[in-house]
Amino acid sequence: FIYIWAGPHHLLYTALPDWAQSLGTVFSIMLIFPSWGGMINGLLTLRGAWDKVRESAVLKFFVVAITAYGMATLEGPMLSLKNINAIAHYTDWIPAHVHIGTLGWNGFMIFGITYWLLPKLYRTSL
Repeated sequence: FIYIWAGPHHLLYTALPDWAQSLGTVFSIMLIFPSWGGMINGLLTLRGAWDKVRESAVLKFFVVAITAYGMATLEGPMLSLKNINAIAHYTDWIPAHVHIGTLGWNGFMIFGITYWLLPKLYRTSL
């Protein structure tokens, strides 16, 4: 529910009505703690097992995905503030924020899942 209403933070200083921009800012800031809680939980899952990351391609993909998620969810609320967005609005930072979430988080997660799933489906090793 909250993520949907955070979307207008991508549209500050556009023709979008001011109330929708403000609502996007509020919901973006509300997302800081649940998003970072999920990211920290994901990284703390590896507590005591970081040596396995060196050996497992799947874990490498997951760690990069979770880190990219953390970066995207830090930038989102930060860029939803109009004083910061005024500086960054028509720069490459805005598309980079979207791409780190899409390609970094979702892309690396999909590759990690694929690396985990294919050997199990086809009973082979990669």
